[in-house]
Amino acid sequence: MNIKNIFFAAAAAMALTACSSDDEQSFVSQFPEDGVMRFTTNLVDPTIATTRASITGSDVNQNGQQFQVKIVNPTSATYSYFNTVQYDGSEWASYTRMLWQNNTQAITVTAAYKQDKTFTDYEFVVGANLTVAADQSTEAKLKQQDLLTMPTKTIANPSIEQTLMQNGKLVINFYHALTKLDVTLDLADEFYKVDPKLNNASDITAFTISGTNAGYNFLPMETANGNYGTVTVTASTPADILANQCAFTAGIDGTNEDMHSHATYEAILVPQQIAIGALTVSFKIGTRSFSWTNTEAITLEQGKHYTLPLKVGYDTVTAPARGFTTTSWEDQPGGNLATE
Repeated sequence: MNIKNIFFAAAAAMALTACSSDDEQSFVSQFPEDGVMRFTTNLVDPTIATTRASITGSDVNQNGQQFQVKIVNPTSATYSYFNTVQYDGSEWASYTRMLWQNNTQAITVTAAYKQDKTFTDYEFVVGANLTVAADQSTEAKLKQQDLLTMPTKTIANPSIEQTLMQNGKLVINFYHALTKLDVTLDLADEFYKVDPKLNNASDITAFTISGTNAGYNFLPMETANGNYGTVTVTASTPADILANQCAFTAGIDGTNEDMHSHATYEAILVPQQIAIGALTVSFKIGTRSFSWTNTEAITLEQGKHYTLPLKVGYDTVTAPARGFTTTSWEDQPGGNLATE
């Protein structure tokens, strides 16, 4: 080997050594030095104003809010736990202290959150029977229906885990487990043929979404679609859900280019199949009654946010062709509502 080749070989070896050294220096273990399990939560908040009345990260991180977590250590019952974790105003703390066995032992983690619901260890294993309320007419009542889930995830080696551990804490990545439906009303020109311009949000009453089953079984430890605990519709009797009015603008105030009044209503529903003619949206404006019924079968999926635009005429309510649209509840781009 000549002098030139020896020089290049040495330079290459030095570069590889430097890269290896940089990689080692850039890696920082997220494992806590004292071996105590601590938690942090993450929920991607919806950013669209008309979806504000569902649970957001700021709602979860409120003093006194709590979730349940199940830790399974396959080699040790002593280091396996089912516990309630509560926010104290600054951090999440478990009711009883939990410890890691060591910094290399694999575990699985499952978590669930629902306002005013304390899940049991038994429900985590065999499922919890729940129901979305018929009365969702206020922001507070609607938020109580929202179910957040982190299905079973594995931490294979805590000493090198970078996704589910941050700054010595277990990261609980929550996703919305049910379905969100927004119905928007556009009071078109024809509506005003007889009625005066609608100027008050309170003029719209009894806004009801009928035809979906309200009961469901939630199995936190059975994973559906990667991000969700499994939700299975159980009730066989359709429910009438009183929806929450989350937005209203009056055409008479001159702020709308089309001079129409607009209103948005929202409800949290159970993921399910809805047959043709089964879903009805009904409401009153003053003393007049209006309703719309689906003409296509509909599939409501977990973690999806659907929007149904309705145009209100003199005595009719219509939806544009393929107007039903969907996005991820976490506000990711989506497509049209799945129909059959």
